[in-house]
Amino acid sequence: MLEYIVLGMVNYEDMTGYDIKKYIESGISVFYKASFGSLYPILKKLANKGLVTMYESNHGGRNKNYYHITDEGKKAFEIWLETPIMIDDGKGTQLVKIYFYDLLQEDKRRELLIRYRENNVTYLKGLYELEEQYVNTRNKDCYYYKLSVLYYGIRIIKETIKWCDDIIERKDL
Repeated sequence: MLEYIVLGMVNYEDMTGYDIKKYIESGISVFYKASFGSLYPILKKLANKGLVTMYESNHGGRNKNYYHITDEGKKAFEIWLETPIMIDDGKGTQLVKIYFYDLLQEDKRRELLIRYRENNVTYLKGLYELEEQYVNTRNKDCYYYKLSVLYYGIRIIKETIKWCDDIIERKDL
């Protein structure tokens, strides 16, 4: 995941590792955390794969290492970004991908958001089916906390669907 976050960041402009970390803290940290200890190995890995290049530049009497996305890096990022979001992948990629949707063409962005919304509707139906299994059991009181987690999931998915509707329609935030 961090690989794609870094590619997305340097897609906007060349950045130092410090700049990338600060950018993550000021934007993505609401739903994704990264440390310098995880960031610099990723930058090295991306450079080794040819997805970014590194160059030095002197600023204020100090040399700083800047990272620049390559054409291959742009392609890899675009492929990842345009891959439909799977809500049950357990990796929390939804918000990270949507965070970078400004980099997509409007029609592609809309298509992906509609598909994500549809996936959430399908997932919600499955949660309601699961609810029916619990509600119809004799000892449902024994499952109070299991049901409470299920209801939490139902509420989250319902709100996600509403949120998708809002951003598909580009309503004021």
